Amino acid sequence: MQQDLVSMVVSKELQAQLLQLIQQIKDLLPDLISLESGQRRSHLMMGPGSDRYVRVSLTAMAQNPDILPRSIDINAALADLEAMDNLTVVLKAMQHLTGMIEDTVAALGSDAMVTANLGYGLMQTVGKAAGLEEVVKELSYRHARKRRKKTTPDSPGE
Repeated sequence: MQQDLVSMVVSKELQAQLLQLIQQIKDLLPDLISLESGQRRSHLMMGPGSDRYVRVSLTAMAQNPDILPRSIDINAALADLEAMDNLTVVLKAMQHLTGMIEDTVAALGSDAMVTANLGYGLMQTVGKAAGLEEVVKELSYRHARKRRKKTTPDSPGE
């Protein structure tokens, strides 16, 4: 039985428009960076457990600037915190959209796979009469089972 989890048309034109919109977002955020995994590990990062600590600390520092050495730019730190808060909202929206796209791509692939399996079964049944032996032979790799090597008790590695 054919499956239809999702039906949609994504033309090359729509794909180009979507990629252009993604580029516009990148252009609006020219200061975005990309950290290598090693760089990420080498920097002290603010996680969910540190949120209150950072906010209380920065607020107290901003309210008591006389205790700060001149080398600490509290306004820059507060601007970073505000930018982080604003980008986090965007990030969550983008993650939601990414999840929806991933689910849709998976569903589209599943629909196509179910239909391909139905077609393969039909071609196996009526393929000879329709002259599809070569196609069936080509497609058979997908359903081929790999043979396991038989091991004997005295074989190496035991």
